[in-house]
Amino acid sequence: MVHEMPRSKKGILIAIEGIDGSGKTTQSKLLFKALKERGYNVVLSHEPTEGRFGREIREKLRRNHIAPEKAYELFVMDRKEHIENKIKPALDNGAIVIIDRYFISTIAYQGAAGVSISKILEDHKQFAPIPDLVIILDIPVEEADKRLSNKSKDLFENNMNYLRKVREIYLNMKNFLNTNIIIINALRPVEEIHKEILNHVLKIIRNN
Repeated sequence: MVHEMPRSKKGILIAIEGIDGSGKTTQSKLLFKALKERGYNVVLSHEPTEGRFGREIREKLRRNHIAPEKAYELFVMDRKEHIENKIKPALDNGAIVIIDRYFISTIAYQGAAGVSISKILEDHKQFAPIPDLVIILDIPVEEADKRLSNKSKDLFENNMNYLRKVREIYLNMKNFLNTNIIIINALRPVEEIHKEILNHVLKIIRNN
């Protein structure tokens, strides 16, 4: 069930992924800073976005009240706006675009909630450029739960069995997407993880 999707012609698209608590946001920011310091044209973004659909997603997740199909619908609408307004223009301009979560999260989270992964892939094939590199930060669900214990958890973060399914899909993402997918042990020190990510990204840049 590996799907081919459109690739960007000019820029480089990098998705940082993993279950909540894995360090995605920290690593996305560190990568952005490191590439910026090296003089690259780089854009950092995240999903859900701050747009109308992104705000609605976060609000519904906080209230723990959203059906998987409705969540999927909102994520797709948010992503279409994100790609049209930010991702595609940046890629067309030759930028390196780093996204803290992308449709890979939808495959994992909505797939684990029962939405057909084949449908997710087919729908996104119509409009979403496939990343040149997907970095999946992997931690056990129990560790994620500890890291999130001081934060208010949303609907997706409260069910350990569900998160185990999410993690399993992430670990098997190579079965669904034909692109560079790197799984990184995210239990290590932040700087060590950052260096490994940066090495992978610089290799992609050199080969692009």
